[in-house]
Amino acid sequence: MGDVERRIEALEAKLAYGDTPREHNPERERLIEELKALRPAFEEKMAAEEARGDSRRRRTLEELEEVVRRRTRGL
Repeated sequence: MGDVERRIEALEAKLAYGDTPREHNPERERLIEELKALRPAFEEKMAAEEARGDSRRRRTLEELEEVVRRRTRGL
């Protein structure tokens, strides 16, 4: 399981069991499932790029993860 996927699940658990009740959102769930389905192809492409010495995709993912971390801290 990837790091981003673990974070998504942790966030979902926090929303499900946290202090603030959340409304059931089927659209959000659909989007999360779509992202999870795309993850293997993304990781394969990223690994091939890394093998060629191109780390732009990995750095972009790290930046995105940091933005998500900052935003979720405010929940």
